[in-house]
Amino acid sequence: MNYTLTFKLSKGLLAPLPIFIRLLTKTIKIESSRDSLNDKSILYAIWHSQALAIAMYGIDKNIYSIASKNKDGEIAAYILKSLGFGVIRGSTNDTKDKGGAKALIELKNILEKGYNIAITVDGPKGPPKIVKPGITYLAQKTGSPIVGVYADISKYISLNSWDKFQIPLPFSRIRLLTTEEIYINKDMSLEKATKLLEDKMLMLKTHTNTKVSANT
Repeated sequence: MNYTLTFKLSKGLLAPLPIFIRLLTKTIKIESSRDSLNDKSILYAIWHSQALAIAMYGIDKNIYSIASKNKDGEIAAYILKSLGFGVIRGSTNDTKDKGGAKALIELKNILEKGYNIAITVDGPKGPPKIVKPGITYLAQKTGSPIVGVYADISKYISLNSWDKFQIPLPFSRIRLLTTEEIYINKDMSLEKATKLLEDKMLMLKTHTNTKVSANT
């Protein structure tokens, strides 16, 4: 079940947003097909539309993420930091204008320290559900595996944005379905690796009956 809503964020709403998200999360039952408690140096691949739902699962778990250097990135960085995430500013897909090269170096260092990183693989501007090669490039260069994640949300609001961003409703259920760990061989082309990840992530939506266990 979902509802469409036109949404515009004003500055006055920004400060209480992290508090609202924490309170909302307490009303939601979150389950995962993967026991992530022992994950180290994992690259979580997520769709931009489901960033909030998946962030609810990652609150205060010392996961890192990426926020672009534009105004939307400023908002995302503020919210993520307030929810206990580490934040790197830049883009894995642009090595010239948005601090991409610096971001990739920082991400590599973070992975080497054992931290996990969540990346919106079709962000920041789409097209939706099309994986960009930044995450596969990073996986290939570092040897870290990618785990694709899909959030099956029982009730949510869908915003009137390019990605139809999803906001889980109070007392809904979020079931996180994950792929196996995907290692990108150094001999594999980035085009092939990116298509492989995209196919595996799209397949997750067809597996919504997969048995999952609670791990919030």
